[in-house]
Amino acid sequence: MPARQQRGVKGPAEPWHGVSLGGWLLLEPGPSYPLFEEHPFPDAEGEEARCEWCLMEVLHSTKGAEGAAEVMRRHRERHITKNDFQRIRACGMNAVRLPFGSWVVMGPREGEPYIGSGIEFIDRAVDWAEEVGLQIVLDLHGCPGGESGEAPCGRRQRPHGTWQWQQWDFQASLKVLEVVAQRYCDRSCVTGIAVCNEPSNEVPLTRLCQYYDQAITLIRSCGLPASRVAAVLPVFQRPEDKFARKWQAMTGDRHQNFCFDIHCYHCFENEFNGKSLAQHLRTVEDNAPFFKKYPIVVGEWSLSLGVATWSTCGERDEDEVHTLFGRVQAKVLKETTHGNFFWNWTERPDSVDWNYQVAYDRGMLCGPAPSLPLWDGRGEDPLEQQFNPCEGEQRVFFGDKVCLRVFYGRYVDVFGSSVNAQWVEKGSWQQFVVCPVESRKGPRQEVRSGGVVQLRAHNGRFLVAPPASGGRGVSAQKGSNSSSSFVVHVLHSEVMKHLSVVYLECKATRTIVDADDEADGLFARYRDRGLWQQLVVEKVPSRRRPSEGKLGEKCGRGEDNAPPTPKNRAAAAPPPSAKRARLTSKSISLASLSTAAESIGRSSSIHSKLTSVASSSESGFQ
Repeated sequence: MPARQQRGVKGPAEPWHGVSLGGWLLLEPGPSYPLFEEHPFPDAEGEEARCEWCLMEVLHSTKGAEGAAEVMRRHRERHITKNDFQRIRACGMNAVRLPFGSWVVMGPREGEPYIGSGIEFIDRAVDWAEEVGLQIVLDLHGCPGGESGEAPCGRRQRPHGTWQWQQWDFQASLKVLEVVAQRYCDRSCVTGIAVCNEPSNEVPLTRLCQYYDQAITLIRSCGLPASRVAAVLPVFQRPEDKFARKWQAMTGDRHQNFCFDIHCYHCFENEFNGKSLAQHLRTVEDNAPFFKKYPIVVGEWSLSLGVATWSTCGERDEDEVHTLFGRVQAKVLKETTHGNFFWNWTERPDSVDWNYQVAYDRGMLCGPAPSLPLWDGRGEDPLEQQFNPCEGEQRVFFGDKVCLRVFYGRYVDVFGSSVNAQWVEKGSWQQFVVCPVESRKGPRQEVRSGGVVQLRAHNGRFLVAPPASGGRGVSAQKGSNSSSSFVVHVLHSEVMKHLSVVYLECKATRTIVDADDEADGLFARYRDRGLWQQLVVEKVPSRRRPSEGKLGEKCGRGEDNAPPTPKNRAAAAPPPSAKRARLTSKSISLASLSTAAESIGRSSSIHSKLTSVASSSESGFQ
């Protein structure tokens, strides 16, 4: 049973602190990577399958039915063993989450390529958990028909729209839960049952709540009492407050000992790719009130971070960033949730982001979490200055060099006349000199909100907005003119500084420069001042470190040189990936965070964007 004692619920009150066993009884490319690497699509130049369904089709076509069944038998026998359960217990955890596909319980349905059943492997997992003293949450991770069209439920269906929510067979899913509940109702180590995983937000909320209501009623009737077993109800890509209100309205006080399952990942979608390291840590910190408001179980979390992390972490190396992030997450989850499970126990051996064993061995998930300097959400965040400092003067003056970070975490770059935002590294291609419209004499002047600037790239060209009648987007042109003049609007400040958020308004057309994560280039299409139009200003140090060198020394600055690529670019960042794009390693001590926290005493009340909620509904544990 998860976490804290709630009224009307008797039994153990120990929160789940565990890890998922993904990739064993439902295959996914990361956790089950050896299978996917060993069995690529035939005649596809090594291209690998993206889900279990496709991998089974490959195995059937290359090895036949018996050969495919033998491959799966070997995988299930070896991927997780009793030794893994013993090691999980030795790591100090008290629970495991066991994802499985419906075909492992019931066998494949007509037309499905899955191999099953394999319910004896769930038997083994329950036996091993009981023998070593672990709780186990049985997770129906792939429902009949699929609760989405994505790989985690077993079958990735493309193009989007191929899968329709009506394909989810709710009655067949309830039958799977019935078999599981009846089979393990007398096993004391079974303290949770998840009724599905990451259901698509295309499923109508009322229909989803109806299924959850039926599922809880069913498993209770099968002998899994509320006094011992929690029903885990996924809330995925939905506003939690809206879900909680609907759930309360439909079920009232009918059910006890249920929890809402959310997955906290910081590496997907533009919001998290665009966050700095400081913003990621603030998000973790600011989720605490939400976790306390509802009966939350964080069914999946990892150490993977968005791409902007690696250009905003200062001199810290990758291991230190992961250690900081992991310890802060672990502390918040332990103190505020009804349980949490790291994703995943097994992964590629070099994937510290997702591989619990590697992260644990490096001390990233245990040990004291440093205190973060308090901040009330107004003005400059001291944590930003700590991680991504600017030596000396914070204000931006005419003549200073800056880099401009767009909302999805990349920096504006110039090659020839082309302007894009495709890299996470801050090299010469991403640097701009802030120039006045007219030459000025006398002392340097700071750039103020409402002032007009021109931005000169490394090749001497100026950023130029397209004409009001239309164009191909912002370009870099020789010489300055009215289209190269931009009015600077600084968010929440009168002066542009290091880490200011600004909007650039083309003086000639009054449109605002914007980025687009789905199209190459930079644009000036609208007069809106939204997320797409926000640019974070980062001052470039006046002196380069000796180790950095100059980009021009490697690939030249002329317009005829090859464009910057990972192959010819100095200190180039890897191309974007589902996990992260990262920079070269850096290093510094964690202790500085605690020191800063002692000297700053402001309260923190910033609102989390990860899973923002505002409902006053009471906990589901009743």
